[in-house]
Amino acid sequence: MKTREILSKLKTHLDHLKKQNITPSSVRTMIRIKALIAYYKGSSLDEIARCYDVSEKSVKEWIKRFEKDGLEGLNDEERSGRPPKLPAEKLEELKEIIEKQNQRIWVARHVYVLLVTTFGVVYAVKYIPQLLDRIGLSYNKAVHNLIKKDNEKRRKWIQEKLPEIYSKKVKEGWRIFYQDEVGFQTEGTLGYTWGPKGEKIEIPNYGRHGRMNLIGAFELGTGIFYGVLTSFKVNAMRFRRFICHLKREMRTDKILLICDNARFHKAKWLSQWIETQKAWLVLEFLPAYSPDFNPIERLWRWMKTEFIHNKCWKSKEDLKEYLRDILDKMPSYAQSLKSLMKKENERFEKICEYYEVPYLEQFELAA
Repeated sequence: MKTREILSKLKTHLDHLKKQNITPSSVRTMIRIKALIAYYKGSSLDEIARCYDVSEKSVKEWIKRFEKDGLEGLNDEERSGRPPKLPAEKLEELKEIIEKQNQRIWVARHVYVLLVTTFGVVYAVKYIPQLLDRIGLSYNKAVHNLIKKDNEKRRKWIQEKLPEIYSKKVKEGWRIFYQDEVGFQTEGTLGYTWGPKGEKIEIPNYGRHGRMNLIGAFELGTGIFYGVLTSFKVNAMRFRRFICHLKREMRTDKILLICDNARFHKAKWLSQWIETQKAWLVLEFLPAYSPDFNPIERLWRWMKTEFIHNKCWKSKEDLKEYLRDILDKMPSYAQSLKSLMKKENERFEKICEYYEVPYLEQFELAA
């Protein structure tokens, strides 16, 4: 059979498979057909093997089966398969052991030892993640659970206090901001990213230790963020300055800040000053140990992922200039931040409905 006829036959069968219900078996057959098409078009075995991530031996076997049995030779042969090393009940027991001992690190080599010592079976270490996935386990990063948090106070805050704040204050013309502070190191933070196989992604580190703090306020529902940078430790005095800057920048007469329970937020002299400013300023405090109730925490994570991961700076001044440039561009991210807060906006859907004035437009016009 001529090469042109062979190619036509392969392409016709490939089109036929694409129109059928896709199954793992048909996908494997399509890969083999594509590899054969490449072969008969003149590609080398090495190129085909690298393109389809298989060995040259496999490609040679496909060619041999096709030339001997035609298209039928490309289909999967029936395989009896080996019986599983661990029966279902033992796999369930393995799952229970890992779930119960969740305050230790489980990686593939630890599971390998468990399988050998407890069940007397040996699996290839590289196969173990697939085995664990099959029994309903996944590889996750542990998170802290603040055991001191008061669930009843948290419930009252989210179901009663917060809706009351929004329903009353927004209608009276108050703008409500979530407030918090965050720090950025000159060493930056490291995160996962794609890169060349087998090569480390190296980030130049200048060995300089420095920190810049950012005091910020975020308005849920509009996506407006305002922040002030400082190279000094955040205290009550700098917090008061930030409030005054926020009032001037937002061009509003009434501001309500929802804060965490940091000690300087409740400094005696600051509380006395806030009392004298109650005509335009109110502070409300989240329940203790409830950072998950502050949407600005999500914004901090976004900033670090988007702009800070895998970067280092020579000095605090360089870091400050970099962060200042980000803050200057923050108004252009308002819509992105509204999307970023999708979960919060869904959780506080009724709260966001209290926004009767399009503050974002108002802010842009005033600017």
